[in-house]
Amino acid sequence: MSIALEPEGTYEGVPAYHFDNRLGGPVLSHQQRWDEIARTHSGFRSTIARGYWVVTDGRAVQEALQDWRTFSNTSVTALEPNPRFLWIPEMLDPPVHTKWRRLLGNDFSPKTIAAREEEIRQVAIELIDQLKDSGSADVLDEFARRFPTIIFMRLVGLPEADLPIFLDWVHDMLHLPYDEDPEGTRQLAAMRAVSDYFDEQIALRRADPRDDLLSRALDYEIDGEPISDADMHAFCILLFQAGFDTVPISIGWALYHFATHPEQREAIIADPSLIATSVEEILRVYSFVVPARKAVQDTEIGGCPVKAGEMVMLPLAVTNRDPERFENPLEVDLHRTATNHIAFGSGPHRCLGSHLARLELNVAVEEWHKRILEYRIVAGQDLSQHGNMYGIQSLRLEW
Repeated sequence: MSIALEPEGTYEGVPAYHFDNRLGGPVLSHQQRWDEIARTHSGFRSTIARGYWVVTDGRAVQEALQDWRTFSNTSVTALEPNPRFLWIPEMLDPPVHTKWRRLLGNDFSPKTIAAREEEIRQVAIELIDQLKDSGSADVLDEFARRFPTIIFMRLVGLPEADLPIFLDWVHDMLHLPYDEDPEGTRQLAAMRAVSDYFDEQIALRRADPRDDLLSRALDYEIDGEPISDADMHAFCILLFQAGFDTVPISIGWALYHFATHPEQREAIIADPSLIATSVEEILRVYSFVVPARKAVQDTEIGGCPVKAGEMVMLPLAVTNRDPERFENPLEVDLHRTATNHIAFGSGPHRCLGSHLARLELNVAVEEWHKRILEYRIVAGQDLSQHGNMYGIQSLRLEW
């Protein structure tokens, strides 16, 4: 079941729709809507708020992500062309963005991340062992959201005792249904709480550095100047946004997929070498990230006449589910050899944490299926997904 669009005529000769990506819907409805739109349009105009452009041509989406000179990261939210906030390094363009990436490169390099595998695996094992005898659980709350969040808190250097409040903040900032918080009051309160928390953590590291990412980042210099508290704060907020949400969503989709495709679940249990491909395919098929960019000059993309200063939404699903790019693009193929998806983005802002995310996803799938071999979705659930980033809201499995 996809979500219907409400036509609103045309805008500059391009179809216009009442399109609000913040709204939730049934599971997979957002991805299916992108499939339908991409079959008939290369782009359209959303009439929500100030209005923005939406590109639905798969090749054009990737080209825009790579063209930072035309499509700037100074705003990455379609409804906020002039944001009052800054996320570092995501909302920086080269060359400053490049300098930050270089500084962060060692902490997120394949070698550094691989060295944490034993620790990451042990966290997954402990969480799954706590669940396996219960017979059922909301696997998002009890595993998918806890596992990568614990790892990220350790990497950054945050006390694990704060895990419950972090999970609450993530929910209120990123996953509140629109009808529960139409004015954004709870979201704003959570954002302020997170902001205050990181101000405190930065002050603690200034006074007493530790062996963690936050302390190391305080020693960074950009063009010979030390990192200011304001920039450190912006860096921390990005870590929060990126580190505590995307991998939990991906793990949720993996468990949903194997619960609904028992033949593939049996295949990866019989041959664990298929897990790596299954992870890539789940990232591709269930693409949930919908970035946006700000045009810095007049241009045309996907048939849309974009003017300087306007926002352009670039849904990754239309590239990752593009039939011109992948054979049987809507199917998870455990033997697919083409792995050129853009679930982690493309261009200079491709996800810095992709190596960590891949390791966590592979470990989660491997260790879960060593311990819980057969499971199914509990009947009677209203399975739905969030807007903005299309994570499943809740998923109760039984075994």
